[in-house]
Amino acid sequence: MKKFMILILSGVSVMALSGCGGGSDDGPVPETYFITDGLGYGVSDIIYHCDSGLSGVTNFEGAFTFDLRGDNCNFDLVTNIIVDDLFIEYDNDPNTDAGINGIYYECVANGTLSASGYTRYDPLWDVNGFIEDGSLHDGCTLFDIY
Repeated sequence: MKKFMILILSGVSVMALSGCGGGSDDGPVPETYFITDGLGYGVSDIIYHCDSGLSGVTNFEGAFTFDLRGDNCNFDLVTNIIVDDLFIEYDNDPNTDAGINGIYYECVANGTLSASGYTRYDPLWDVNGFIEDGSLHDGCTLFDIY
């Protein structure tokens, strides 16, 4: 009887411990940010592709979707001739400044690095930026967004 109880206890322990740890990878965790112009309005028709496989075109609100777990996303500024100053924001309300700090970006023009840095938001100094004049760049990549 003791052997039988030990055997049952061992079986229950193995099943209980097999459920611990390991975690699961259920794919991307989608999040939406907005690319806006200097007046806070969404910039539409920017084609983007992210490392996670998420891709698309920004809508009239400037919305783009990426993987919250640190996605890198490339934005094509040439195809639709983007000439606006560009900002990255949490929301699409032109009456609020919801700029995002600390996203590293690099932009290229004619195959050469044309701008790089970190997005920044400081309403006191009226700094809320990503890049000035999108027409100066062929495209930009936002790295490790989140």
